[in-house]
Amino acid sequence: MVKNIRQRFLHDIRNPILRWGYFFVLPGLISYLLFTFYPTIRALAQSFYLIRGANNPWVFNGFGNYLDIFRDRIFWGSLKNTFMYVFMTIPAGTIISLLLATVLNSIVKGRGFFRALYFIPSVSGVIAIGVVFTWMYEPYLGVLNLILSKVGLPQFNWLRDLKMALPSIAAMNIWQTLGYNIVIFLAGLLSIPAELYEAADIDGANPVHKFFRITLPLIAPSLWFVIINNTIRNLQVFSEIFVMTGGGPGIATTTVGFRVYQYAFLFLSFGKASANVIILLIIILVITIMQMRFFESRTRVSY
Repeated sequence: MVKNIRQRFLHDIRNPILRWGYFFVLPGLISYLLFTFYPTIRALAQSFYLIRGANNPWVFNGFGNYLDIFRDRIFWGSLKNTFMYVFMTIPAGTIISLLLATVLNSIVKGRGFFRALYFIPSVSGVIAIGVVFTWMYEPYLGVLNLILSKVGLPQFNWLRDLKMALPSIAAMNIWQTLGYNIVIFLAGLLSIPAELYEAADIDGANPVHKFFRITLPLIAPSLWFVIINNTIRNLQVFSEIFVMTGGGPGIATTTVGFRVYQYAFLFLSFGKASANVIILLIIILVITIMQMRFFESRTRVSY
């Protein structure tokens, strides 16, 4: 197999067009090997060792780090919080962004302006947005409680309440990713031929029927991409937790990604941090494969 790959490469490199193709792909390939492939292999190797600090020797520990993590009550709490965070953000974020994209698709004038307006939060830094929302969630000076007090509604201790902290961060995530999802959905909506809707109008279909019979099946690839991409991203949630709550109150917002940070930089246990990374990688891989198989079968049925 290696011999065949080598022969194919030598054959392609003689073609000027393919040679330039390899040249332009090379920076991305080098970046992937240095910043994705190598760290993953190193994390896998480190997960089998006891490593205390950066300059201390590695002591082989087998599956000891994994067993210690599975015995850790906080790990199971962080795993629960991670899945709760995904279940709070993915359905709500997907439905809201799809509805807004459908509304924007019906607007002819100013569509580009509104698309850019919704997309601004997606290009803003998570740290900056986290700081802004932390201020908004302040129990005494925050704008949200100020609005609630003006209309006579009860106020909340958003980020300091065990039950409200994680949903509050999830709400911020939904708002931030809204624009990106809308752009993806708009691309799918604009690719649907107008003749299909005209034929449905002739047959007397109402907007609900057109949405579920035409729109939803034809934007299925965009829908699946948004769900899978956001699921992968939210399973790794860290920055929002780090900026807004630091994993608290208690362990109410401690996620698996934040637990990696705690092992590595608070406890200086790089072996356990690496084991936690591998566990998270396996979880993401399994869920992604399950989603892709499910969505592929549903897409085939829709068509």
